Amino acid sequence: MVTIDPAKEQRLHRALDPYFTVTVTEQVEYPMALVGLEALDLVGMTPSARHVNRADLSDDGLLPDQVTVSVLATAYQPR
Repeated sequence: MVTIDPAKEQRLHRALDPYFTVTVTEQVEYPMALVGLEALDLVGMTPSARHVNRADLSDDGLLPDQVTVSVLATAYQPR
């Protein structure tokens, strides 16, 4: 699975800083139970979808039945 670049937030901020001001940033995190093929669907919506074979995930028992949703939501306004 592809991991998240730990410097992504800083890189995004540097790119947007000349044009936008941060108005609010909020960490959103919660557990989510997965049933059936939801874990496969979840992987399919991530960058990992291009790096793993869907059949390999379902055959190897690599799919979790619970995940943690964790995002940093930031609102910007034009300078």
